[in-house]
Amino acid sequence: MSVHSSEQDYQALIAAEAAVWSAAARDLAAKWRPDWADMRRTRHYAVVDGRHIKQLLRLVQPEWQVLEIGCWSGWLSLEMARRGAHVDGIDVAAEALKLAQTYAAEHAPRGSVRYRLADINYEPLPQNHYDLVVAVGVLHHLAEVRAVLERVRAALKPNGLLFVIDPLDTPTANALLAGALLFLLPTKVRYRDKVRHLLRFRQRVVERMKASIEARGLSPFEGYGRHQMPLEILRELFHVEQFRVYNAFTGYVIANLAMPESLAIAVGHLLLPLDHLAVRLRLLQGLSYKLLARRI
Repeated sequence: MSVHSSEQDYQALIAAEAAVWSAAARDLAAKWRPDWADMRRTRHYAVVDGRHIKQLLRLVQPEWQVLEIGCWSGWLSLEMARRGAHVDGIDVAAEALKLAQTYAAEHAPRGSVRYRLADINYEPLPQNHYDLVVAVGVLHHLAEVRAVLERVRAALKPNGLLFVIDPLDTPTANALLAGALLFLLPTKVRYRDKVRHLLRFRQRVVERMKASIEARGLSPFEGYGRHQMPLEILRELFHVEQFRVYNAFTGYVIANLAMPESLAIAVGHLLLPLDHLAVRLRLLQGLSYKLLARRI
């Protein structure tokens, strides 16, 4: 085991990870239902990742066997099941899964969805079983990236698909621009406190901004998979059919704006063309990637 000195240590870390994401699911459920109809109206999906989720949903075919790794509160698994697929959603966060199960029972899909408490780092998967495996915002949380992706490859049917959205490391230029925008735009931090923080941290400001963008310390395994070269492993194990890098600063900026959701979305749509242009001209690196790959 590479991230812990003993099984007991690892189980404590996984329990803490589960607690973080269970709490996050409860907080989200206070405002939004675990349903794509609601989630696509949130600032993140309305501006940044919604188009990629829509592409994924267009891929899903009736009667497909689908696995979602890290399904959290279950909204994406449920939406794929509405396309007629038979979906297994697994996660370590028991309370998030309870929310998912309760909502799915009240809103039965055309296909089927089954939620299961499991740690994908060590969970065995059936071989040659799935038409599609989905991992949205998951790989950078994994303790054992290669082992998980090898099991995913074996679990896919021949020519089965893997869909991934995950973050990339933050270059200095991205951190500087995101920091400048948040200095100018209204956030929960008062402007005089922004100036005070800038003067206080000085040379450390950029590193603190990178840490904030990457959500370092959010949970025990936050960012652990970043350092295991997941993209290299993906390209080794699968045939990559689509790969796009995007979201140089917009997602982080709008997530931190202190304004109503509709106004934050409007700001995001104003920033997004500049974001796309900066990535296209290689002035900035995208901080997220979307990958569609096929089993070799």
